[in-house]
Amino acid sequence: MRERGFTLVELLAVVSIILTLGLVGAGAGWKVYESASLAVSASNIRQLAAGGLNYLAEHDYVYWPYRSNDRSNGLGITWWFGFESAVSLAKPEGERDFNAALGPLGGYVPKSLRPDPSFALGGHAFKPKFKNGYIGTGYNVLLGGGFMGAGTCANHLQLSDPSKVVVFVTSAQVNTFQSPATGKNPMLEEFYGIDARETTIHFRHHKKAMVSFANGSAGFLEMDETTRDKRMPKANVGRFSPVGTTNFLK
Repeated sequence: MRERGFTLVELLAVVSIILTLGLVGAGAGWKVYESASLAVSASNIRQLAAGGLNYLAEHDYVYWPYRSNDRSNGLGITWWFGFESAVSLAKPEGERDFNAALGPLGGYVPKSLRPDPSFALGGHAFKPKFKNGYIGTGYNVLLGGGFMGAGTCANHLQLSDPSKVVVFVTSAQVNTFQSPATGKNPMLEEFYGIDARETTIHFRHHKKAMVSFANGSAGFLEMDETTRDKRMPKANVGRFSPVGTTNFLK
């Protein structure tokens, strides 16, 4: 029999079927990604919350510092999530690393914290800070003595209502000031703290942020839309309340 090619109508029909199948597959893939991100956030925050409560019980219920100037681990910085050596600090962001075991929660949190796929697969330009980072969780620095670690850490027993004080939250920031990020090329990057001024809360789970409270419970909080970072509006970075207010922080 003589071979014949597709007619235009047949070709359009085949393309339509392929596109439909592709959209169905993409939708299913996106659901898998969303579920994975939600599961990782929940696991990380649950482990951090449990470890934090154990830490408090052994340290007179005083919270751990966000950043410590104690150099007992050697030259470098002890962040709440681990120790970063001077060698690491000298490297560009994205090539640096930290030792979680040497952080204040190192003996209280299992080593099974995982990178959250929402950063690498979220559809936004992503700028990593650490090779072993992007756990995607920030700590309330009003509890931990401030970003520079110069303040006094809070006492858990003196909180007026622990059920309304956030300890850990899904976190990120929009970077426009460190290469390769620019004002015209904003990039999302992991961030490790929240306070009364910074816009560093990541509402990445159906436009909500996952949080753990000081009483050990967990849940979701919505963004105050007036705080949405408009440099990357679809990244859903903002705050619980306007800049300068401390709702859910102390």
